[in-house]
Amino acid sequence: MTRPLKIIVVEDYDDYRAAICNALTQDGHDVIGVANAEDVDDEPVGYVSDLYIVDLNLPGEDGMGLARRIRKSQPDVGIVIVSARNALSDRIEGYQSGANIYLTKPFSLEELRAVVSGFSSRLANSGTALPRTLTLSSVRMVVAGTAGETRLTQTEIVLLAAFSRASQQILERWQVASHLGGGEHISRENLEVKLGRLRKKLVNCGAEAPAIQSLRGVGYKLCSPIRVVTD
Repeated sequence: MTRPLKIIVVEDYDDYRAAICNALTQDGHDVIGVANAEDVDDEPVGYVSDLYIVDLNLPGEDGMGLARRIRKSQPDVGIVIVSARNALSDRIEGYQSGANIYLTKPFSLEELRAVVSGFSSRLANSGTALPRTLTLSSVRMVVAGTAGETRLTQTEIVLLAAFSRASQQILERWQVASHLGGGEHISRENLEVKLGRLRKKLVNCGAEAPAIQSLRGVGYKLCSPIRVVTD
């Protein structure tokens, strides 16, 4: 089940912005496109967005600054950052700035539509933001649950944030390997060691074991819902 979203696309490249707006409009969403961050109000009046899609390389205020401003004034809104910057440090900064998901360019419109559909389904099923079992603080670098909190590495933060917004919280093996810094050539044994450490941290916080489930022929599923925060 999904419902239409109010979406603001902040992208300075006209053709790219138009393509995104047209695709999402065809899916039934109410979409507004703007070319710079200065056109986005901290406290929206009249048009209150459910989701922002923000490019990083904007004229004037950049996308990171805009994401931080949006997250501060609208703590429950969805934020998708899109950027050609694919370094680990950029992705971490994106999540620390308030992004729910970070898509690297070039990406297909189908992938973006799937991301938006995921947000729509969550809102339709809950009426508000989904309840979360675990909370991931990208600033404090900890994950917290009913049993306490545990410190994480930077790569673990990026992986959990990716799991949190993936469809059904499932990532393919190559995606998990990439987020953990091993690349596609990492051995299965090495990958399982890294995941084993993360599983233990999540269970220690209160997640139900195994916390991250191996799916034969697919990849891995995060079993506990998780919310990314920036405080």
